[in-house]
Amino acid sequence: MSQNNRRALKKEFDATNMTVYFGSAIFSGGITGIPNLFLKYYRDVGITDSEMMLVIQLLRLRNEENMLMPKLEILAGCLSAEPAQIEKQIKSLLDKRVIGITNYYIGEEGVVKQGYDFEPLVFELSEVWALNQKKELDNISEQLNNPGGRLKRVEEDPGFVLSSQEQDLCQAFENEFGRLLSPMEIEQIIAWLEDHETELILEALRQAVIRGKHNFKYIGSILREWYKNNIRTIKEVESYQRQFEQNRLKQQLPRKTGSGSESNNRADLKKKTLMRSMYS
Repeated sequence: MSQNNRRALKKEFDATNMTVYFGSAIFSGGITGIPNLFLKYYRDVGITDSEMMLVIQLLRLRNEENMLMPKLEILAGCLSAEPAQIEKQIKSLLDKRVIGITNYYIGEEGVVKQGYDFEPLVFELSEVWALNQKKELDNISEQLNNPGGRLKRVEEDPGFVLSSQEQDLCQAFENEFGRLLSPMEIEQIIAWLEDHETELILEALRQAVIRGKHNFKYIGSILREWYKNNIRTIKEVESYQRQFEQNRLKQQLPRKTGSGSESNNRADLKKKTLMRSMYS
Protein backbone atom coordinates (compact mmCIF):
# COMPACT_ATOMS: atom_id res chain seq x y z
CA MET A 1 0.00 0.00 0.00
CA SER A 2 2.80 2.43 0.87
CA GLN A 3 4.56 1.75 -2.45
CA ASN A 4 1.36 2.52 -4.35
CA ASN A 5 1.02 5.79 -2.47
CA ARG A 6 4.58 6.81 -3.35
CA ARG A 7 4.00 6.02 -7.00
CA ALA A 8 0.76 8.04 -6.95
CA LEU A 9 2.53 11.09 -5.53
CA LYS A 10 5.36 11.02 -8.07
CA LYS A 11 4.87 13.37 -11.04
CA GLU A 12 5.91 12.29 -14.49
CA PHE A 13 7.26 14.96 -16.85
CA ASP A 14 4.95 15.45 -19.83
CA ALA A 15 6.23 17.63 -22.67
CA THR A 16 2.66 18.21 -23.87
CA ASN A 17 1.84 19.78 -20.49
CA MET A 18 4.61 22.41 -20.65
CA THR A 19 2.13 25.32 -20.36
CA VAL A 20 0.82 23.93 -17.07
CA TYR A 21 4.35 23.56 -15.68
CA PHE A 22 5.17 27.09 -16.77
CA GLY A 23 2.03 28.46 -15.10
CA SER A 24 2.89 26.62 -11.91
CA ALA A 25 6.41 28.07 -11.99
CA ILE A 26 5.03 31.60 -12.38
CA PHE A 27 2.90 31.33 -9.25
CA SER A 28 5.47 29.50 -7.14
CA GLY A 29 8.35 31.77 -8.21
CA GLY A 30 7.06 34.81 -6.34
CA ILE A 31 6.44 38.38 -7.48
CA THR A 32 8.59 41.50 -7.29
CA GLY A 33 6.31 44.50 -6.86
CA ILE A 34 7.42 47.76 -8.50
CA PRO A 35 5.39 50.85 -7.48
CA ASN A 36 3.82 52.72 -10.40
CA LEU A 37 5.17 56.02 -9.09
CA PHE A 38 8.68 54.58 -9.32
CA LEU A 39 8.10 53.53 -12.94
CA LYS A 40 6.64 56.96 -13.69
CA TYR A 41 9.27 59.17 -12.05
CA TYR A 42 12.54 57.19 -12.08
CA ARG A 43 13.98 59.37 -14.86
CA ASP A 44 13.15 62.51 -12.85
CA VAL A 45 15.19 61.08 -9.99
CA GLY A 46 18.16 60.74 -12.34
CA ILE A 47 18.07 56.98 -12.92
CA THR A 48 18.90 55.74 -16.42
CA ASP A 49 17.09 52.84 -18.08
CA SER A 50 19.98 50.43 -17.44
CA GLU A 51 20.24 51.60 -13.81
CA MET A 52 16.50 51.09 -13.45
CA MET A 53 16.87 47.42 -14.44
CA LEU A 54 19.73 47.10 -11.99
CA VAL A 55 17.58 48.49 -9.14
CA ILE A 56 14.75 46.09 -10.07
CA GLN A 57 17.18 43.13 -9.95
CA LEU A 58 18.52 44.32 -6.60
CA LEU A 59 14.97 44.39 -5.23
CA ARG A 60 14.21 40.96 -6.69
CA LEU A 61 17.33 39.35 -5.24
CA ARG A 62 16.61 40.88 -1.84
CA ASN A 63 13.01 39.64 -1.76
CA GLU A 64 13.55 36.28 -3.45
CA GLU A 65 17.07 35.26 -2.42
CA ASN A 66 17.52 37.37 0.76
CA MET A 67 20.66 38.91 -0.78
CA LEU A 68 21.27 42.28 0.86
CA MET A 69 24.35 43.00 -1.30
CA PRO A 70 24.58 40.61 -4.28
CA LYS A 71 27.99 40.00 -5.84
CA LEU A 72 28.74 41.65 -9.17
CA GLU A 73 28.94 38.24 -10.87
CA ILE A 74 25.44 37.36 -9.71
CA LEU A 75 24.07 40.68 -10.99
CA ALA A 76 25.89 40.17 -14.28
CA GLY A 77 24.07 36.87 -14.67
CA CYS A 78 20.76 38.71 -14.34
CA LEU A 79 21.60 41.60 -16.67
CA SER A 80 23.14 42.03 -20.10
CA ALA A 81 26.18 43.79 -18.67
CA GLU A 82 29.68 42.92 -17.50
CA PRO A 83 30.59 43.07 -13.78
CA ALA A 84 32.78 46.15 -14.39
CA GLN A 85 29.87 48.01 -15.97
CA ILE A 86 27.52 47.01 -13.15
CA GLU A 87 30.09 48.26 -10.63
CA LYS A 88 30.08 51.65 -12.36
CA GLN A 89 26.28 51.76 -12.31
CA ILE A 90 26.17 50.98 -8.60
CA LYS A 91 28.74 53.71 -7.94
CA SER A 92 26.62 56.10 -10.00
CA LEU A 93 23.50 55.26 -7.95
CA LEU A 94 25.46 55.77 -4.73
CA ASP A 95 26.92 59.08 -5.94
CA LYS A 96 23.44 60.31 -6.90
CA ARG A 97 22.25 59.19 -3.46
CA VAL A 98 19.48 57.11 -5.00
CA ILE A 99 20.59 54.12 -2.93
CA GLY A 100 22.85 53.79 0.09
CA ILE A 101 24.75 51.18 2.05
CA THR A 102 23.85 50.39 5.64
CA ASN A 103 24.24 47.66 8.27
CA TYR A 104 21.45 45.11 8.83
CA TYR A 105 21.11 42.88 11.87
CA ILE A 106 20.21 39.31 10.88
CA GLY A 107 18.32 37.95 13.88
CA GLU A 108 18.39 34.27 12.85
CA GLU A 109 22.16 34.31 12.48
CA GLY A 110 22.93 36.88 15.16
CA VAL A 111 25.25 38.80 12.84
CA VAL A 112 25.43 42.23 11.21
CA LYS A 113 25.71 42.41 7.41
CA GLN A 114 26.07 45.26 4.99
CA GLY A 115 23.39 45.74 2.37
CA TYR A 116 21.94 48.22 -0.06
CA ASP A 117 19.56 50.74 1.47
CA PHE A 118 16.56 51.96 -0.58
CA GLU A 119 15.34 54.66 1.82
CA PRO A 120 17.20 57.37 -0.18
CA LEU A 121 15.25 56.26 -3.26
CA VAL A 122 11.96 56.64 -1.40
CA PHE A 123 12.98 60.11 -0.25
CA GLU A 124 13.94 61.22 -3.78
CA LEU A 125 10.70 59.86 -5.25
CA SER A 126 8.66 61.67 -2.60
CA GLU A 127 10.39 64.94 -3.49
CA VAL A 128 9.64 64.51 -7.20
CA TRP A 129 6.05 63.50 -6.47
CA ALA A 130 5.53 66.54 -4.21
CA LEU A 131 6.87 68.89 -6.91
CA ASN A 132 4.51 67.41 -9.48
CA GLN A 133 1.58 67.75 -7.09
CA LYS A 134 2.48 71.40 -6.54
CA LYS A 135 2.59 71.99 -10.31
CA GLU A 136 -0.86 70.47 -10.64
CA LEU A 137 -2.26 72.64 -7.84
CA ASP A 138 -0.59 75.74 -9.30
CA ASN A 139 -2.23 74.97 -12.63
CA ILE A 140 -5.65 74.76 -10.97
CA SER A 141 -4.95 77.98 -9.05
CA GLU A 142 -4.05 79.76 -12.28
CA GLN A 143 -7.34 78.66 -13.82
CA LEU A 144 -9.31 79.78 -10.76
CA ASN A 145 -7.62 83.18 -10.56
CA ASN A 146 -8.19 84.27 -14.14
CA PRO A 147 -10.41 87.38 -14.66
CA GLY A 148 -13.88 86.70 -13.31
CA GLY A 149 -12.63 84.16 -10.80
CA ARG A 150 -13.76 81.28 -12.97
CA LEU A 151 -12.04 78.24 -14.43
CA LYS A 152 -11.04 79.12 -17.96
CA ARG A 153 -11.10 76.74 -20.90
CA VAL A 154 -7.91 74.71 -21.14
CA GLU A 155 -7.15 74.14 -24.80
CA GLU A 156 -4.90 71.19 -24.01
CA ASP A 157 -7.83 69.51 -22.21
CA PRO A 158 -11.09 70.68 -23.79
CA GLY A 159 -13.09 68.28 -21.61
CA PHE A 160 -12.07 70.11 -18.44
CA VAL A 161 -14.64 72.92 -18.73
CA LEU A 162 -17.02 73.70 -15.86
CA SER A 163 -20.41 75.31 -16.17
CA SER A 164 -21.22 78.45 -14.20
CA GLN A 165 -23.19 76.35 -11.68
CA GLU A 166 -20.29 73.94 -11.20
CA GLN A 167 -17.78 76.78 -10.87
CA ASP A 168 -19.84 78.52 -8.18
CA LEU A 169 -20.24 75.29 -6.24
CA CYS A 170 -16.50 74.51 -6.43
CA GLN A 171 -15.74 78.04 -5.26
CA ALA A 172 -18.03 77.55 -2.25
CA PHE A 173 -16.20 74.36 -1.28
CA GLU A 174 -12.82 76.04 -1.62
CA ASN A 175 -13.94 78.94 0.56
CA GLU A 176 -15.08 76.56 3.31
CA PHE A 177 -12.07 74.24 3.06
CA GLY A 178 -9.58 77.11 2.79
CA ARG A 179 -7.70 75.42 -0.05
CA LEU A 180 -7.90 74.52 -3.72
CA LEU A 181 -9.82 71.43 -4.77
CA SER A 182 -8.10 68.52 -6.46
CA PRO A 183 -9.32 67.34 -9.89
CA MET A 184 -10.84 64.26 -8.23
CA GLU A 185 -12.78 66.43 -5.77
CA ILE A 186 -14.07 68.60 -8.62
CA GLU A 187 -15.23 65.45 -10.41
CA GLN A 188 -17.00 64.34 -7.23
CA ILE A 189 -18.92 67.62 -7.02
CA ILE A 190 -19.96 67.28 -10.67
CA ALA A 191 -21.17 63.73 -9.94
CA TRP A 192 -23.23 64.96 -6.97
CA LEU A 193 -24.98 67.49 -9.21
CA GLU A 194 -26.38 64.62 -11.26
CA ASP A 195 -28.52 63.47 -8.30
CA HIS A 196 -28.87 66.56 -6.09
CA GLU A 197 -29.78 70.21 -6.41
CA THR A 198 -27.09 72.80 -5.74
CA GLU A 199 -28.83 74.08 -2.61
CA LEU A 200 -28.91 70.56 -1.17
CA ILE A 201 -25.17 70.04 -1.75
CA LEU A 202 -24.46 73.42 -0.12
CA GLU A 203 -26.60 72.42 2.86
CA ALA A 204 -24.66 69.16 3.23
CA LEU A 205 -21.44 71.18 3.08
CA ARG A 206 -22.76 73.58 5.74
CA GLN A 207 -23.72 70.76 8.10
CA ALA A 208 -20.35 69.05 7.63
CA VAL A 209 -18.48 72.28 8.41
CA ILE A 210 -20.60 72.87 11.53
CA ARG A 211 -19.62 69.40 12.76
CA GLY A 212 -15.95 70.05 11.93
CA LYS A 213 -15.93 67.40 9.19
CA HIS A 214 -14.04 69.06 6.33
CA ASN A 215 -13.94 66.03 4.07
CA PHE A 216 -15.80 64.78 1.02
CA LYS A 217 -16.50 61.34 2.49
CA TYR A 218 -18.63 62.82 5.28
CA ILE A 219 -20.49 65.15 2.90
CA GLY A 220 -21.14 62.22 0.58
CA SER A 221 -22.62 60.19 3.46
CA ILE A 222 -25.06 63.03 4.23
CA LEU A 223 -26.17 63.25 0.60
CA ARG A 224 -26.59 59.46 0.36
CA GLU A 225 -28.77 59.46 3.48
CA TRP A 226 -31.00 62.17 2.06
CA TYR A 227 -31.21 60.48 -1.34
CA LYS A 228 -32.13 57.17 0.30
CA ASN A 229 -34.97 58.89 2.16
CA ASN A 230 -36.20 60.68 -1.01
CA ILE A 231 -35.20 64.11 0.32
CA ARG A 232 -34.80 66.61 -2.53
CA THR A 233 -35.29 70.11 -1.04
CA ILE A 234 -34.14 72.16 1.95
CA LYS A 235 -37.67 72.09 3.41
CA GLU A 236 -37.66 68.31 3.26
CA VAL A 237 -34.27 68.31 4.99
CA GLU A 238 -35.62 70.48 7.80
CA SER A 239 -38.73 68.29 8.15
CA TYR A 240 -36.62 65.13 8.18
CA GLN A 241 -34.31 66.49 10.86
CA ARG A 242 -37.26 67.64 13.04
CA GLN A 243 -38.79 64.19 12.79
CA PHE A 244 -35.44 62.61 13.59
CA GLU A 245 -35.06 64.81 16.70
CA GLN A 246 -38.60 64.02 17.86
CA ASN A 247 -37.98 60.29 17.50
CA ARG A 248 -34.74 60.63 19.43
CA LEU A 249 -36.49 62.43 22.29
CA LYS A 250 -39.25 59.81 22.37
CA GLN A 251 -36.67 57.07 22.70
CA GLN A 252 -35.01 58.88 25.60
CA LEU A 253 -38.28 59.61 27.43
CA PRO A 254 -39.07 56.03 28.60
CA ARG A 255 -35.56 55.66 29.95
CA LYS A 256 -35.94 58.84 32.00
CA THR A 257 -39.38 57.78 33.29
CA GLY A 258 -38.12 54.32 34.13
CA SER A 259 -35.15 55.74 35.96
CA GLY A 260 -37.40 58.04 38.01
CA SER A 261 -39.81 55.20 38.88
CA GLU A 262 -36.95 53.01 39.95
CA SER A 263 -35.64 55.79 42.17
CA ASN A 264 -39.10 56.27 43.72
CA ASN A 265 -39.41 52.53 44.36
CA ARG A 266 -36.09 52.50 46.17
CA ALA A 267 -37.21 55.45 48.30
CA ASP A 268 -40.51 53.70 49.20
CA LEU A 269 -38.62 50.54 50.12
CA LYS A 270 -36.37 52.50 52.46
CA LYS A 271 -39.41 54.08 54.13
CA LYS A 272 -41.09 50.70 54.62
CA THR A 273 -37.92 49.23 56.07
CA LEU A 274 -37.62 52.15 58.46
CA MET A 275 -41.25 51.78 59.58
CA ARG A 276 -40.79 48.07 60.23
CA SER A 277 -37.70 48.74 62.33
CA MET A 278 -39.56 51.34 64.40
CA TYR A 279 -42.46 49.05 65.25
CA SER A 280 -40.72 45.71 65.51
